[in-house]
Amino acid sequence: MKERFAVIARYQVSMTKEKVKFFLGLGLLIFLLYVSVLRQQQVSSYEYVILLSLTIAALIFDFRKVSQFLALTEEHGQAKCSHELATQKALETTLKSPLLVKLLRTELLTLYYAFFASFERSGVIAKQTQFGYAKSSNAHDVFLFVAISQLPFLPFIHVILEYKKGPAAAWVITLLTLWSVVWFLAQVEAVKFRPIELSNDHLKYRFGLSWAADIPLGKIKLARSVAVGEPLRGNDLFLSPMGSTKNVIVEFEAPIRFSGPYFMKRCERKAAISLDNPSVFLRELAQRGVATDSMQSAIGPPSIDARIPRIK
Repeated sequence: MKERFAVIARYQVSMTKEKVKFFLGLGLLIFLLYVSVLRQQQVSSYEYVILLSLTIAALIFDFRKVSQFLALTEEHGQAKCSHELATQKALETTLKSPLLVKLLRTELLTLYYAFFASFERSGVIAKQTQFGYAKSSNAHDVFLFVAISQLPFLPFIHVILEYKKGPAAAWVITLLTLWSVVWFLAQVEAVKFRPIELSNDHLKYRFGLSWAADIPLGKIKLARSVAVGEPLRGNDLFLSPMGSTKNVIVEFEAPIRFSGPYFMKRCERKAAISLDNPSVFLRELAQRGVATDSMQSAIGPPSIDARIPRIK
């Protein structure tokens, strides 16, 4: 019991420190933006005080809301909810408005996975029907590439743009660049917490915060491994995001809709997806009556007891 309380205490201390660091960094960024944009304006001391007061009040409000969201996510996670469901329930309870959840979901989850998810104690519940893709996603390598190629040059670009185009243009480019880096940082954790899941009648495809689709098994015509040297073109099929190792192709009886961030949609008859253990994934599909390629002969046929009739 004492050990359990010690773990909970360490978790709470870590989360509190991370929240303080996050909001101090956010406050510093806002302060620099104010100084840069308003220094050329005729702003009185009184107006500065009002602006800073409103900003501090907003940061305190956001701090309380973030604390509530993190506590609810942990609570639902301990109740054995999937991590995706836990975060969705926490968002709905915290924001209280379905419209706000729909509009802000991508941004809030991006910040959550980028700065807080690594401290979560619940993590992903390992099940036979969950399939990871963190390694094959190469999300960490993609993040390093994006960060190294952009961050070292960002201060110089900002100064040049502010001198030539003004502070507003400079800050737009700076904030968009920082957001892109935060997005790829969030993907590093999101690919660990949002596995692909397989039930008796559905395949729940996930790739971090990028794409998702709930696919009835009855609509899968064939699942097979990617052949060596097989060309994969995005105009012919849905591809798992940039940088990932595509090793399984799933063909559908009819176009399947894939939902992405910022209301993006794609409908395709085939998908090339990434999995850390594709042979096990194909075997589990075969056990549910889905047609798979000759790879099944290498991994052995499914047992009769495990076979589940294909649902159409």
